[in-house]
Amino acid sequence: MRLAWVLPFVLCANAAAQQPDYFPLHVGNQWVYRVGGTRPAEPLVLSITRGELFDGRHYVLLEGWTRGNFWLRQDEKGDLYRFNTETRQDELWYSFFAEPGRVYRNQLPWCCGQGRVASRDAEFRGPIGSGRGALEVGDPTVFQIGLVKELFLPYVGLVSRFENVGGPAVATYDLIYARTGGVTVVEEPQVSFRLTLDGSLYYSDQMPPLDPRRAVPQLTARITLRNTQPQPLRLTFPSGQLFELVIRNDKGETVHTWSANKLFPQVVQSLEFGHGEHSYIAVARLGAGDRPLPEGRYTAEAWLTTQGRIVYSATAGFEIMHVF
Repeated sequence: MRLAWVLPFVLCANAAAQQPDYFPLHVGNQWVYRVGGTRPAEPLVLSITRGELFDGRHYVLLEGWTRGNFWLRQDEKGDLYRFNTETRQDELWYSFFAEPGRVYRNQLPWCCGQGRVASRDAEFRGPIGSGRGALEVGDPTVFQIGLVKELFLPYVGLVSRFENVGGPAVATYDLIYARTGGVTVVEEPQVSFRLTLDGSLYYSDQMPPLDPRRAVPQLTARITLRNTQPQPLRLTFPSGQLFELVIRNDKGETVHTWSANKLFPQVVQSLEFGHGEHSYIAVARLGAGDRPLPEGRYTAEAWLTTQGRIVYSATAGFEIMHVF
């Protein structure tokens, strides 16, 4: 049961809710789908980017659909509507809480005008996991063109879609990543590496008398290897050093190397990185003595110092400004 990681989180976070939310409409939400079928295409990225009032009602803008961008809202019953800016009328997309089996009229831009809730406890299998508890909807009248089946998970949104696109051709959409309410809710098993800085702008206080603690700013970097695959990641390092951080100016010149004043055991080591995040912290003074680095733009680059070529690396930019 790999879907278990989703439901405990969303059910605890929404314990006070009257009914599950099958299409979370919060600015900043994002969904990424793998597109397959007869004619596979590039991944589809859907985002809710902003909100606006129309005729006294609040809507949010859903961007990314190949058929356009849409202003959406949910009513008190949980039905999902699109606001047509030309007619200034609401158009029903989904009646999530309709009685199972009852056909209702909708105006989905990729469907045939009818919808039906087939199940509230459908089985789900996809890149992000498997289990039961999905809401299944579709159009029972679809033949050669139209939406056959969609699956929604509570507080996650659309996780799977199957549609006929003409003749024997079909298109499938499978969720591989979802971020709702500022939290990564689901994702397919993967390995990622990232560099996070504690700021994008660092100030150097140049008011005399100069205090080295205030004259030279300090950067703190978090270097993270994330493994959500079931099997551990095995990496070999030629010494006791596991990572490196360098800072370069806008000319590409190296102005700071984290390991420059450090010693490491010269012993080859093989390490296993299991499921979860593995983070390291590197602190860099952006200058020497009481002299800061010149004003300007810089790039921090971090990587794991694995044996052979660099396979895990990331960069982030920042700026230094002097205050007189």
